[in-house]
Amino acid sequence: MKNVEFDPQFFINYLSGTPLDELLCSYKGLPKGVNYMIIGDPGVGKTTIILDMIANFKTLQPDTKILFISAEMNEIDLAIYVQRYPKFADIDILFIEGDFEGNSHSLATIEKVLAEGWDIVAIDSFYELQGIVKEEEDLTMRKTESMLLSIIKKQNKAQNNRQVNTTFLTIQQVTKSGAFIGSNRLKHSITAMMELRLDNPRNIYSDRYVTFSKHRRGDVGVKLYYNLSQTGDVFFDKVRLENDRQLKKLQNEVSSNLHNYADRFTELFNNINLNQDDAE
Repeated sequence: MKNVEFDPQFFINYLSGTPLDELLCSYKGLPKGVNYMIIGDPGVGKTTIILDMIANFKTLQPDTKILFISAEMNEIDLAIYVQRYPKFADIDILFIEGDFEGNSHSLATIEKVLAEGWDIVAIDSFYELQGIVKEEEDLTMRKTESMLLSIIKKQNKAQNNRQVNTTFLTIQQVTKSGAFIGSNRLKHSITAMMELRLDNPRNIYSDRYVTFSKHRRGDVGVKLYYNLSQTGDVFFDKVRLENDRQLKKLQNEVSSNLHNYADRFTELFNNINLNQDDAE
């Protein structure tokens, strides 16, 4: 790796200006050329969180080229979102269902649009997009997944007209038990797994939080609570985030001390046995 060179700009992350930046990466913000998967309980606000995030990226970095691929909602659905969150109106959106009526070249259309070169692409959702392409191209789900992942990989490596390393934020469906839907290849292609959860999965009104269960660029297990009750922006509870971090720090310290005591006890016990053996 010492012979591999990167442009320093590659390591300047996109910032949302919210506490979420602290979870997205250990050095804050969303990295370039990575793939983040977003899963969560039904109704927890996955689409809202992603739209809020990319709208904030666009506000703080106006020159950032961002695309939202909607395979689940149409123009009317998004218009309702814009009423509550006006900043969503400035996001470029590709409506898959509307554009592909009577079009048998869905995969080619996706490749053509992505070839323009986007800094960030959000997909809602991968499973629905996979299903649409499968039907349009008459492929198996496995083959469709493979082809979509190949396209994403090309964009990660800046194989587009602007030569930018595209980052993908992809919402994925889960089973009723909350398990991830997708192959092992899909799982391994992910840089980080962002989970949106309810404190009580049986109560849609319980507190909601963001956490990472897999993260090559940051911490796992830290909880950032949020709510969608206010108009205009998602509210993230920074105070609660700091409290959670302090708690985890204390837990790690206690765990480390316990391991040290256990090691010292084992060493002492072994020394006693050795002394007894020598005496015999």
